[in-house]
Amino acid sequence: MPFYKETNRFQCSNHAGRPCIVIEQMRTDLLGNTGLDPTKIDYLTEDGDVVSRLDESLFLVLISQEELMLTQR
Repeated sequence: MPFYKETNRFQCSNHAGRPCIVIEQMRTDLLGNTGLDPTKIDYLTEDGDVVSRLDESLFLVLISQEELMLTQR
């Protein structure tokens, strides 16, 4: 079972302007050791929806296909 360490939070908004926080988490082992493998980074909203990072300023909520634009890092 993987463990997670929060590494960053992004303030985003959807096309209608609704604010949303995207959380970046890195998978770790039981001792909290992390690697540099970018495939071990996951993104989700504060509500728990899984998010995919499309590029430096755009995220996609997978369940609703809603795009979130980065407003502040």
